[in-house]
Amino acid sequence: MTRASVWYAKLWRRIERLAAWLLLPLMALQFLSGYAILHWRLFSRILSKPTAFKIHHLIQPVTVAAIVVHGGAAIRRALRRRKLRGLSIDLALVLFGAGLVAFAVYLQLLG
Repeated sequence: MTRASVWYAKLWRRIERLAAWLLLPLMALQFLSGYAILHWRLFSRILSKPTAFKIHHLIQPVTVAAIVVHGGAAIRRALRRRKLRGLSIDLALVLFGAGLVAFAVYLQLLG
């Protein structure tokens, strides 16, 4: 491995770990705001229904992006263990992940 590829692999691993740690508060907020939307009478003292909907709506694309980064890296490692590697596999994973994030952003912009 070249020095640049080692640096790239370390950078990607740090980004993946950051996405994994970011998923913890994001998923907690997703669950809390989702329950506050559905069961607004129980959560009215903590979070109003309109505020819960705004929170849920705003963090959804970020949550999807973190899931794509974290899950995409895990899928890539699993495929590499099964001897499925190469630029075409990496490109397909990146395009699929970018499509998912773009769709989440589109849904947020749709309202």
